Amino acid sequence: MAIIFVVLNGHLVCLVQMARNTRSGHNEVPPPPPPPPPTPDELLATLIEGQRLLNEALQTMAQQNRGGRHVRQGGEANQHSSFKNFHDTKPPVFKEAVEPLEADEWLNTLKQKFRLLRVTEELKAEYAAHQLEGKAGV
Repeated sequence: MAIIFVVLNGHLVCLVQMARNTRSGHNEVPPPPPPPPPTPDELLATLIEGQRLLNEALQTMAQQNRGGRHVRQGGEANQHSSFKNFHDTKPPVFKEAVEPLEADEWLNTLKQKFRLLRVTEELKAEYAAHQLEGKAGV
């Protein structure tokens, strides 16, 4: 057995050569050493490419959502969701918003609840209107 130390790309690599098997009469050739680890530049390029592919997939999904081609899991809209079912999910009440993000948060919360109950488009407007109070409900 022979042990050889070599520096490759700034990394210390240990190569071990085993004695050849002479009992079977065959001279076995040891496998080649593994490839060196990727350089930081190669690793960064791989990460950037992965991020690009992820962004591309997300954009495709967003376009499909906007185009109405999104297939919902859970089936068709439920025309029998009652206001009581909706109210049991404890939807937030909207009175006023100082920041636009507050209104967005309220709307997103309602959308989540509508998806949960698979509420029809007609009922969404009606149920949301019941959650408006004060100046927003006028």
